[in-house]
Amino acid sequence: YEFTTLTPNLGMVVLPDGRDFSMADLPGLIEGASKGVGLGIQFLRHVERTKVILHLVSMNPNNGRDAYEDYETIRKELAGYTKDLTTKKELIVATQMDIPGSEEKLAEFKKKLGDKTVYPISSVTHKGVSELMGKTADLVEEVARQEAEKPAEIKVAEKEYIYKKPEDEGFKVERTGEHSFIVTGNKLERLVQRTNLDHTDGIMLLARKLKRLGVDEALRENGAVNGDDITIADFTFEFVD
Repeated sequence: YEFTTLTPNLGMVVLPDGRDFSMADLPGLIEGASKGVGLGIQFLRHVERTKVILHLVSMNPNNGRDAYEDYETIRKELAGYTKDLTTKKELIVATQMDIPGSEEKLAEFKKKLGDKTVYPISSVTHKGVSELMGKTADLVEEVARQEAEKPAEIKVAEKEYIYKKPEDEGFKVERTGEHSFIVTGNKLERLVQRTNLDHTDGIMLLARKLKRLGVDEALRENGAVNGDDITIADFTFEFVD
């Protein structure tokens, strides 16, 4: 459920039988996460690296939420990511089972889920946590074993390429009108295309880079004065000496 954990937390789980695995506590996803809403894409990238997903669903009867709808919403976001994350092994965890009325909400949740297994826990009383961690360790080992048994990738014959840095063509200033100039040059045009010109910070950064590259000086030498229009690629700005 959203807005509880705000940043990912990493830790180690060590079981009494000596097994251990790393666990990431991730912020709750919200609807639209797979399309970039909130910080969804960032969190989904964390999910992509996991072997097993523990899907926590609140059983608090007082939160005004439908547990099954919450579960389906997140499953939809996992499926809508660039890689379908619903194919990962998953354990459904019913949380907050220490709250009065949670058992009734859990029964309703299970009914809607059908034959899927649910692991009820309480972080307050620790009820069900040991069983859940044991099952998680089993599943992590199962996934690791399956990955190890995958056939080795076919090696493709390597071919060596030598990269040669293109020569810097510099830039050229050309007067196109009484108060207009155009500056051409591959390096400058690529610089303009890579800069975010929708924000003042991006424009100021571009101005500093042009000055360092000698564009301002070249414009003055070619007769540019304050207020003249300068065009580089598809970006036009006013020259200020």
